[in-house]
Amino acid sequence: MAWGGKVGRMSVKVRDHFLRTSNRRLPPVENPHGVPKTVMKALAAEGLPLDPVKWNARLQELLNAYKLNGG
Repeated sequence: MAWGGKVGRMSVKVRDHFLRTSNRRLPPVENPHGVPKTVMKALAAEGLPLDPVKWNARLQELLNAYKLNGG
């Protein structure tokens, strides 16, 4: 046998290393149809009053600036 007698078996050390390093998750993908996270964070940081008219107006300003800057 070219691979030795333990074909298909991992040692405990190799298995532990594989399990420790292979479970890295990628960050979630942003929804292309929703409001970008950076815009929502900027809006939340401003601490606007709960008036929906002012809130929506500022949201539109931030979205326009976001689009003008290329994302």
